[in-house]
Amino acid sequence: MIERLNPFLPEVIADPYTVYRRYREEDPVHWGISSNPKLPGAWYLFRYQDVMQVLEDNRFGREVRRIREDGEGAPVPAAYKGFRSMVSNWMVFRDPPDHTRLRLLVNKAFAPRVVENIRPTIFKIADNLLDRVQFRGEMDLIEEFAFPLPVMVIAALLGVDPADRPLFRQWSVALLEASTSRLSATPETYNRAEEATRCLIDYFSTAISERQKQPRQDLITALVKAQDQGDKLSEEEVLSMCIHLLTAGHETTVNLLGKGTLALLRNPDALKLLRTHPELIPAGVEELLRYDNPVQLVTRWAFADVEIGGKLIRQGDSVGLMLGSANRDPAIFPNPEVLDFQRQDSRHCGFGAGIHFCIGSALARAEGQIALNILLNRLPDLCLIDEKVEWTNNIVFHGPKHLQVGFSRPNVSINSFPLLV
Repeated sequence: MIERLNPFLPEVIADPYTVYRRYREEDPVHWGISSNPKLPGAWYLFRYQDVMQVLEDNRFGREVRRIREDGEGAPVPAAYKGFRSMVSNWMVFRDPPDHTRLRLLVNKAFAPRVVENIRPTIFKIADNLLDRVQFRGEMDLIEEFAFPLPVMVIAALLGVDPADRPLFRQWSVALLEASTSRLSATPETYNRAEEATRCLIDYFSTAISERQKQPRQDLITALVKAQDQGDKLSEEEVLSMCIHLLTAGHETTVNLLGKGTLALLRNPDALKLLRTHPELIPAGVEELLRYDNPVQLVTRWAFADVEIGGKLIRQGDSVGLMLGSANRDPAIFPNPEVLDFQRQDSRHCGFGAGIHFCIGSALARAEGQIALNILLNRLPDLCLIDEKVEWTNNIVFHGPKHLQVGFSRPNVSINSFPLLV
């Protein structure tokens, strides 16, 4: 008998892939310990085929209130009413028909044409962030590059005044700390999130009113137009959607850049290949997503009794899908522990699958491609200053808390190398 797994322990977070390998081989459909103390346990699935089956099966979903009263829908205590109400309206916690309606409206905001048009903006933001540090010879890659980049990009998409971006960063930090680290969140953390929610509602209420009078070519205007079309979006949903878009995918992109850079620095041959063949960067981002996925675990609820891998998952059970384990499944990916930018099979589940497939995946890919390209181009001697990495206390949004890197001042112009913008 294998011991019951608690995937939220610090030792698992520090080295998840060793744990995944053992359970994938010995007990791939495992009844482990839930993060919710009200529940007797939770199922954890480790094989690629099992994970994909649940992601694409409508007998599993996100709205726990459909089948039980003691589950956690939005991961926010009831005492923080403003924050909880706002998070409860986020698309990621909704199922059809509401999820379908919301997703169809937001799909337009992340259409390929929109993403292609914002690539120059992403490039400029990333370039400017490196301008601030290039003469220092070192930086915290997370704090000074990976973290601010996605906040500034989504703010640009929304149409936020660039002068207000520092405020958005402050508010987004408060929301992210409370909504993605619920195992360690304190009352002070939730209080900051509650205050940030009030500030964001005030900010976006004003912005929405302005767009109603003077429409612009931005995402807030697009949502306002959807609201004006009848019952497509309620006023509360417009506000929640604006705030959700500010935070959705943020941690994914931060961890993609942080863990992607870490993987490159620990695999010098792969790093050299990308430096000499920048045309491989799009494929490189896909492989980095597979190799060390930014989101390691997503949760679904069983809406019916379903048998998987010879185990009966009962209606109302919580099911944890170990995306990081699925992406290292040797049944799908030969030599899964190897970082291979010329890998032929890129069917990773880094962005999930099914109806909840990451709506911002194209934007995250663009951010990853451009950011890594500029990093490798402008900082040719990039190296780790400290090999010891401290991880955030979060197996869901898994990534380094800090990543101190060093580099030499570039001796060449940024235009001396080919860039895939």
